[in-house]
Formats: sequence, C-alpha cells, structure tokens
Amino acid sequence: MNHRQHLLILAVDQRPWLTQALYGHTGTATVEQRAAICDGKHMVLEGLVAALAEEPRLARYAGILVDATLGAGVAERARASGVTVSMPLERGGCEIYESEPDDLKSYLDHHHPELPKVLVRYNVEGDTEGNRVQRERLAEVATAVRESGGRFLFELLVPPTPAQLDAVGGDPERFNRELRPTLVHRAMVELLDEVPVDVWKLEHLQQPEHYRTAVRIAAEAGGECILLGANAPAERVENWLADAAGAGFTGFAVGRSIWWNAFRGLLAGDVARPDAVAAVAANYRRFAAAFLAAAPEGTEPAERGVQ
Repeated sequence: MNHRQHLLILAVDQRPWLTQALYGHTGTATVEQRAAICDGKHMVLEGLVAALAEEPRLARYAGILVDATLGAGVAERARASGVTVSMPLERGGCEIYESEPDDLKSYLDHHHPELPKVLVRYNVEGDTEGNRVQRERLAEVATAVRESGGRFLFELLVPPTPAQLDAVGGDPERFNRELRPTLVHRAMVELLDEVPVDVWKLEHLQQPEHYRTAVRIAAEAGGECILLGANAPAERVENWLADAAGAGFTGFAVGRSIWWNAFRGLLAGDVARPDAVAAVAANYRRFAAAFLAAAPEGTEPAERGVQ
C-alpha cells in the first residue's frame, strides 16, 4: 500500500502520561479528572480546526490522533470537520505490547479510524521472547486493521538495553546519536518480516542518511514514515521536521510540543479557552510550515507556499 500525500497529525492520545503529569497518578482517573482532560482534548481539536480555517491548504493533510477513553467525542467531531482520525490500540504504559480494547474488531467497526495506531517498545538486542510475543500480537492487530479498511500506523520506540547504555557511558544522548538510528532500522526490518506496516511513526534519527534509510526500508514494503515530536522544544522539533521532510518523510505526528502549555493552562484556569485554542492553532501551523517548506520540490505541489 503506497500513500504519498502528506500526513500532518496532531497527537493527543496520551492517557497514563497525562494523568500522571496533571494529577500525579497513572491509575483510573476520577470522574472530575476525566471530564477535565476530555474538555482539554476537545480544546486541542478546536485549535486544529482553527488552524485549518486560518490556512485552508492544510486541510487535506490534517489528522488527529486521539483516544476514546479520555477523549470521548473528539474523533467524531474531528471527522465531522473533515480531519483524518487516528486512534490508539495499545494499553498504555506496557513494556510488552498489549491490545486495548480486547475486542479490536468491534472497536474498529464502531469507530472506523482511518489510521489505527499502536505504540511499541522494541529493541532487537533486548528481550528475545518478549520481542517474539510482540511480533505475534502485532501481526494479529495488523490483520484486524487491514480487514477494517484502515491503514496501520506503527509508533516504534527503541529504549536502550543496559548493555547498550553502558557502551555509551550511561549517556542517553550518546545512545540516541550513536546507536539508536541503526537499532531503529534493524527493528523495522525484523518487524516487517511478520507485521505489515503502512505508516511508521519514528523518533528523530539525527542524520539525513538515517532518515533516508528508514524511508527506503518502509517504501520497500509499501509504507512511509512520519516523525514524532517527543515533547521537545519547538525549535528542536522544527529542525527535526526539516531533516525528516528533506529525506522523504511524508509528515509528522506531534503532540505535547503543540498543546501542552495551553492544555495545562486551561485546566489550571490560567489560560482562557480562546487563548488556548489560538496557541494550539499557531503551534500546529508553525510545525506544518516547517515541514512543508523542507519537503522536496515536486511532492504535493499544492502545498507550496504554506506559511
């Protein structure tokens, strides 16, 4: 399956991370907490819709990644606004992938997300049996996604093993620079032996040649790559986006770098809703402009000049 239109996703599917960041726990949120978080996720969608109203040329590329647990109703509102919908299929916070909900077919039939998504932690030099179990489970999920008519979005995270971290003197940044890009490539190849993937959502890969290798691996199996934001500062994300776009990535899925300050301010009562919406809209447009400005000439010519 080859799909080359740009895909500019605003990601707001955080669940355990969000309750931890806001309320200091990863357990089941209270009714009041769920209501507040859900309202915040609707605000994020309103920011995305505002960005598209301000820059209509982005509408054909816009997507939102949102859960039904803490974001009830957001997917439906997004679809009504013509926004592509992606929804998570993983149980949050697990080291070994587990599907959520248990009845994927019913969930997919009910919500019909265009891009069902999984988040997977996978290191080819890590837990051999755990990796085997993950591949087996993910192959089943990929089948369910394809049968539902969706495209399979695979978010790949590669955490270091203790031995890998020791090899770089315990420095996570050295791991990211020196070891992770090759580990990402190896993981993609290993996973593709059993798991068909349409869209890879990848961490920044440091060098243009690393991005190009990921694009080649994905394309050989009919897929494409988009970049995640990792909650990094805006200037850093812009640099990553430029590198990824120039190397052939087709888009991004950026979340907290776009909405976290506005979201937290809204829930704390420090930011008025119109201001929060405007901040999300401005940040989304900023990242969209950075990506599209760096995309090679001749790809999606209708987007040229987006600011």
